[in-house]
Amino acid sequence: MFELPCGVRLRAFRPSASSSSATSNTSIISDIDNIIGIYNDPTLAPLVTQRLLVPRGGKLKDEFQKAIDNDAEMFCIIESMPVSSSSTSSPAPAPTGQSPARRVAWDHDTPRFVGFTALWAGAERAHRHSSFSLVLLPEAHGKGVGTAVTRFMLDHAFVHLNTHRISLSAFEGNDIALTVYRKCGFIDEGRLRKAYWVGGQWKDYINMGILIEDWIEKEQVAGAPVRST
Repeated sequence: MFELPCGVRLRAFRPSASSSSATSNTSIISDIDNIIGIYNDPTLAPLVTQRLLVPRGGKLKDEFQKAIDNDAEMFCIIESMPVSSSSTSSPAPAPTGQSPARRVAWDHDTPRFVGFTALWAGAERAHRHSSFSLVLLPEAHGKGVGTAVTRFMLDHAFVHLNTHRISLSAFEGNDIALTVYRKCGFIDEGRLRKAYWVGGQWKDYINMGILIEDWIEKEQVAGAPVRST
């Protein structure tokens, strides 16, 4: 588990509700149910998936669980960490060269699911290439959470997982996500024009990537570990 200075923690995915999590809403709703809830939200779903907007249930749960088991190099549930529920352990330090993010003042007293993030290792991982994903609920928008989580995941991937390249795809219209990714150093590498249909319009599919060289330059890392590039 990683606690970030901004007031969220990244913890392991739990396949089902945990009765021991008395202080978390996951004692009632499992992680997978929270995730599928995003794909069933008509406002959020068009920003995170190309799937048609129809009710999703058991089949998507099984597909997502299989993807986490087989393809996720690192998959984390993002939970809010109100001050009253913070542990006594020290939070994970801010990425090298970065000032700690201001702590979010959450309007609730116990940890809550606010999203998920992952590094996906496909066949390209032999070339030290992973794919990144980040999904946040609206209540976590505009608080610096997206930027803090993205920077942490990049730092963790490049320093601890020996990653050389990280890629992602985002949908036209998801301006909040695109702003965060570009701010953190991702570079536009191309787009699929009018690749998906949403809300009665064709939208582009935007491909982005960041190399370890880009990350070092962006964050101005002093004394970064020597590695092959």
